[in-house]
Amino acid sequence: MIEVRELINTMLYDLNEMYARKHSDEEFINGINIVLRYINLALINAESYHITKEVTLKPKNGKATLPSDFAKFRNFEDYDGPYTFMKDTLRITGDNVVMRYLYIIPVVESIEDEIDLPYFLFDMITRYVEGMMQGNLSSDVVGQMVANEVNKLTQSETSGPIERPMPFYV
Repeated sequence: MIEVRELINTMLYDLNEMYARKHSDEEFINGINIVLRYINLALINAESYHITKEVTLKPKNGKATLPSDFAKFRNFEDYDGPYTFMKDTLRITGDNVVMRYLYIIPVVESIEDEIDLPYFLFDMITRYVEGMMQGNLSSDVVGQMVANEVNKLTQSETSGPIERPMPFYV
């Protein structure tokens, strides 16, 4: 988890604004949200396990409502029957179906929020927000740079961390 307060404090320090601020918290939050949208889109396109959730769907009359943060379908657990996506519903024949999906990262609204992303993205977020705040980077350029960097990070992803059995038992 990445704390927004820590992100903003790091950016204030990097931009030499700890004691003489030029940018408000709202400007930093807006910049963070712009970068997060690009990161989210790149992670969705890469089908990253970093933004994968699991939910148990309980269909009524063959229909289940998709979660509000649903972005892209990943797979079902122990289900190989027919299914169809229609807007915000899923037509499915089964009871209590476990679905994995890629989700939309929530918008940052205050300095007290936390971002549900791995900490190794902290520096990337600060670097691009600082570039936009200084006027060195436009949001279009940031979008392309984020996509390239996330692509490199997720290139070797398959289905998440490898789980291996212990070689011995105690």
